[in-house]
Amino acid sequence: MESLKVPYGLDHQGKLVVADNALKSDIYKCPSCNAELVLRSGEIRTKHFSHPTSSNCGTESILHITAKKLIEDTINANALGKSSIALKSTCDNCCKEFNLNIPMKTFTGSRQEVRVSEYICDVVGFRGDEIAIAIEILNTHKVDQKKAENLNVYWVELKAEDVLINPNEWAPVQKHLKASFCRSCKDRFKHINTLCDSWDIDRILYSVIKKSDLSMYVADTETCFKCKEEVPVFWWKGVPFCQSEPPYPRPSSVKYRNSKQYGGSYWANTCVNCNVVQGDNFLYLFDNAPFKGMPMATVIKKKEMVKIVTGKSATSEFMKVINRNF
Repeated sequence: MESLKVPYGLDHQGKLVVADNALKSDIYKCPSCNAELVLRSGEIRTKHFSHPTSSNCGTESILHITAKKLIEDTINANALGKSSIALKSTCDNCCKEFNLNIPMKTFTGSRQEVRVSEYICDVVGFRGDEIAIAIEILNTHKVDQKKAENLNVYWVELKAEDVLINPNEWAPVQKHLKASFCRSCKDRFKHINTLCDSWDIDRILYSVIKKSDLSMYVADTETCFKCKEEVPVFWWKGVPFCQSEPPYPRPSSVKYRNSKQYGGSYWANTCVNCNVVQGDNFLYLFDNAPFKGMPMATVIKKKEMVKIVTGKSATSEFMKVINRNF
């Protein structure tokens, strides 16, 4: 019967050694069953450890145990200031993927098989006495919905095979982490805040993150079509062409104004420099609109109702209404 291929072996110090770095003269043991391994190498086959299948040791258990040990070692190396960790993340603002660097000495230690509330987690990383993160290793079964919802710490789930390839690069298949943002969005947030500050618009009034549930107002910027000044503009629930008074307190540039093109009055963004209305179609509907993708209301005008959505279809439907009002 063919022997099991084992990617890592334990040396005499109990440290994991990848087969490529193993020495023929040393003895290595299986991370799962502790049986002595044989180092195999040749011109055709990839270098690996093996032991007979008669040892009752399965590939699944070997991968799972090895991956846990690798993650534990990786976090401990981080705690000692020997390595950083790259976490594949998704920006909570623009939804683009980026690598988040976990700097050296973020963690103070690590341990396997730690109880977190009613669950036992494969590995946890500590920061002082507190659990900073829990790591679950996916081998055959994903973290189920109940556990995912009830783990009361930040956590990630990593594929065992990914960990074996590079334990310092974490690509979660599931996760619960605090919000993270790409460098481009962070720079954008800073720019929006600075612009609002320059016009004395209090930061407590808005959020720069494009999430409708974080604040009554979401801020961005637009260039005024008349004075060409870059000015703050805002989204709130009820746009575009909002008929109901927006919630208070609100930015001073949000005003009830009349629009000939629209054919009536509505609550609109105005230029903080020249007081001209900044058209809702440019702010919310067109493909390059700053608030494209944010929730939109239904517009009712002169017994005509148009459901506002994003993209070309939204612009097309809106322009039909505008043209009929000329």
